[in-house]
Amino acid sequence: MRKTDPLEASKTWQYPLPIPMPGVPVCATEVDLNREVEKLSPKPLFFMWTDDQRRCINGYQFIPSVRQGVPPQGIEASIEAWAMQYKEAWLVVDLRDGVIPPSISMPLSDYLEKQIFRCIVLVSDSSENESWPQWSSS
Repeated sequence: MRKTDPLEASKTWQYPLPIPMPGVPVCATEVDLNREVEKLSPKPLFFMWTDDQRRCINGYQFIPSVRQGVPPQGIEASIEAWAMQYKEAWLVVDLRDGVIPPSISMPLSDYLEKQIFRCIVLVSDSSENESWPQWSSS
């Protein structure tokens, strides 16, 4: 007899990733991010895609995720230009509480999966229940 109950599948990632890969972003809290960055040698250049330069983590470069009067295509074009100029840099997408998410024309997860750069999605609380795998090398 066929099972008629709905299949229960978890939407969360079960296993962490040791490092972000192009097209496969990882998710981390600021504490997790700092811990994992300390393990990197040499340290890559980090850019932070956030709504206000004051939100940038110390030592990270700022890329605006929203700008008044700039349509989503303009925000996307600035990231594409950045990716071409800084081919080895990593992008930290700021999705912490209180931050305006990037103004783009498609869902963020779809957008990041199409990119050629390494990406970390920064969240406020536990990164275990996000759309991306956790960043954990241990």
